[in-house]
This record gives sequence, C-alpha cells and structure tokens, in this order.
Amino acid sequence: MSPSAIDNTLEGKRPPLLQDFKGVVATPSDRHNYKIKRWADNAVRQAACVVFPVNTEDISLAIRFARAEGLSLAISGGRHNCSGSSSSEGGLVIDMRKMSVVRVDTERKVGYIQGGTTTHHAVIELFKHGVAIPVGFCGSVGVIGLAAGGGVGFSTGLHGLACDNIVSATMVLANGDIVHVNESEKEDLLWGIKGGGSNFGVIAELGMRLHEPRADVYHLMHIYLPDRLPALVAELNAWMKVRTPEESLLFNFVLSPQNGKPILILTGVGLFGIEESERLWGRFERLGPIINKSAQTPYDKIATFADAACERLGTKINIGAPFNNFDYETVQRSYDLWLRATVKAPHSVILYEFLDYTQMSKVPMDATACPWRTMDKIAMIGIMGFTDEAEAMKLSEELRTCISSSSTESTRESIGYPNYSHALGADNETDANARKAFGSNYTQLQQLKRKYDPEMVFNKWYCVRPADV
Repeated sequence: MSPSAIDNTLEGKRPPLLQDFKGVVATPSDRHNYKIKRWADNAVRQAACVVFPVNTEDISLAIRFARAEGLSLAISGGRHNCSGSSSSEGGLVIDMRKMSVVRVDTERKVGYIQGGTTTHHAVIELFKHGVAIPVGFCGSVGVIGLAAGGGVGFSTGLHGLACDNIVSATMVLANGDIVHVNESEKEDLLWGIKGGGSNFGVIAELGMRLHEPRADVYHLMHIYLPDRLPALVAELNAWMKVRTPEESLLFNFVLSPQNGKPILILTGVGLFGIEESERLWGRFERLGPIINKSAQTPYDKIATFADAACERLGTKINIGAPFNNFDYETVQRSYDLWLRATVKAPHSVILYEFLDYTQMSKVPMDATACPWRTMDKIAMIGIMGFTDEAEAMKLSEELRTCISSSSTESTRESIGYPNYSHALGADNETDANARKAFGSNYTQLQQLKRKYDPEMVFNKWYCVRPADV
C-alpha cells in the first residue's frame, strides 16, 4: 500500500485494529511525529506508516495491522544499520524508541532491557545499581540488535558474547501473539534469539545476566603518523601472544579531522587500573605516538568511546572482513587501498578489532543460534561520505578481499561477525548469506522459522527460509 493510501486510511480516525494503540501512529503527512531518519542517510526509506509503541500490546496491534493491510514490516531499535534493515519502503516501521526502560532484579542478577534501549542508556542505568551487561564501543547502538545478533565488545574476553548472556525475553510473534521466552517456556525460541537476530519476532524486552564491573577502566588513546605502521603491526602481533582477557584494542586508519591527512589511531579499553597500564600497554607508548590522550575513565563513559566517529552524518556502508593473519604486507596494501578510497568517500575508516575470544569460543557451536565461535578477528570497513552507492559497495568489497587475502581459505570465505556486514544481512533475495552467516545452525533455524514465522514476516536481516514441510 502506498504512503498516500495509508494516509487516507488513517485520516480522521484510527482503523479498528489500531483503536487501542496507546503510542503514536504517524504517516508522512504528520510532520511532527513521522520520523524515518537513520544513522546512515542511504538507509532512509519512505515508510507508509511509523508506529511508536509504548507497551508490548501496542507491538501486537501494529503487527496485526501491518499484516491485515499487506504492509512490509521493519523493526527499528537503535536505527544503526546502514543498509535499510530498520526501514521499510511503503511499509510499516515499528519504532521502539519510546520503550527504553531498564530494570534490575538484584536478587536474580538479571537486567531487563526494553527494545528501544541504546547501549549508552543501558550502561548508565545499570551502573546506578553497580552492575553491567556486555556491550560494544558505540553508545547509539541498540542493545537488542547488538545482543540478538551476537554482540562483541570490550568485555567479551571476560563474559563472552552478549547473546550468551541472554536468559529470557518477552516477544511478539508474526501472528501478534505475546510470548515469554526462557529456559522453561519456549526454550527453542530462546536458542533462536541468541544470534538469530530479528528472524522470529519483535523483542519487546530482553533479560540479560548481570556482572559487577570496575568503577573505572583504562582508556588507551594513541595517535601515530603513518610511518609507524610497520612497528605497530609488529608490536600488535607480539602483544597478541601475551594479552589478557581484560584487554581490548582497536587499530584504525582515518583521515585527521583537523587537516585531512591520514593518521593511525590505537585505542582500547583495559579492565584494570592505571597502575597496570604501563606493564600491559607501555610497549605502545614507546612507539612514539604524536598524541597520547590515555586516561583512567569512569565505567559509565565506556560505551561512548566511538561515538564521535559513529555519529558523523551522511552516507555509510559497513562490512566486516574476517582475518586470522595480521601481516605487515597485507596491512600495508589495505592501508593503500583505503587511502585511495578516501578520495571518493572522505570519511572512510578501517578498524581492526583485537578482542579476546577465548571465553566465547568455549561455548559449543550449537549451544546458541550464533555459530561465530572462531578465533578469527574482524576488521570493520566503513565507507562513508560517498555520493555513488554502487561505487562505495565495490570499494568495500575490494577492501574486504584485501584484508582477508593472507588468511586461511575458510576465513576468507566466511561472513565473520554478522552484525558488522550490514549490506550482506540486507541482501535477502536468496538465503545464501543467511546460510553462510549461520553455518551448521541454519537447518535448526529453518525449523524455528517454519514454527514461528512461516510466511517470513520478519525478513530484513539474514532472513532464514522456513524448512519444507
């Protein structure tokens, strides 16, 4: 149905299916409430209707309405996907931003996170109680999308993937039913949302296992000139042999916002005090950064380290590049290719992640829907500030191929961490990418899809095809 047709349908009064909807229902003619802006300009789609639920019953009503009207459905949490997975051209978007309550059950040590909660908001609210959940480095990312899609971050070394810490959920299924999911109720669905993303319904609230964090952490922030690249690659390889689970480092290629010249940034989070920083990370200071802004930082600021880069306006494409060999020759070629890419996309970045995966790799491959239990590392490629999307996609694929080129064949052919490859997740003409993303767990996910969403109502992110009857 076209946006104008929905405008006419909703003109004057709500249809019967939305009469009891407590939140806001907005169409394009409602300039105040109609919100379709996304993290990436190229992810914006002209929805026929955007609804903003305030409770689980609202979500159920929205799904029933969308299906009755034949509207394609999208779920918007943190609005951080840059391929349009949280948008719907001519369809209905369930925008969860008004549901962002965070509750803490101190006795059970479980945090309850509503579907519109961002990482930063969750960290702040939980830290008031002296507790935390595994999160990433960017505060505007939605917790639900992060966790249901796997979830890596600075505490992965100690607590595993975010999805490994999910203990329960309140969900709304494709038929509008509201269900409670835990180890004794719909335990098959609990397995599915631990890595299976949005394939089975709208997650209104997640229950996540809590841990007690330090009051503060050490934030490493070094900026180097490009001539230090060989020394940094050598030192990072040496560090990886002795690193501890408390250490997470990110190595970035960016153009300086001050003068537009290329710089290398080594940043990271150490779950330790300043007294440990010299012993563990002094090696990097001895390489001669031109700027050193490292400092002890309050824990509740930890999820905002990447915000300045993440919140840059404009067009964006993200894709992950798995690698298990970090050799200087390949890194130098990747740097040269990235630098050429900045001519057409000046805000582009490459971010090599060095997180500790020991804890997550202990979880059996079939224990959750997330099969990404490899020790492979991931580089996040961000092509940003482009005008030609097709050309930008080509640049991202060339960089992905280059970064993975010296790694093993299985690594080169894998998707890696699904949440980083937005474009691959949104390409659902076939289920080829879903099969690659979920690997040996795909067959079981197909059974769940047939049971909970046989008509593929939820089809925006690595859409699983239902098993044949």
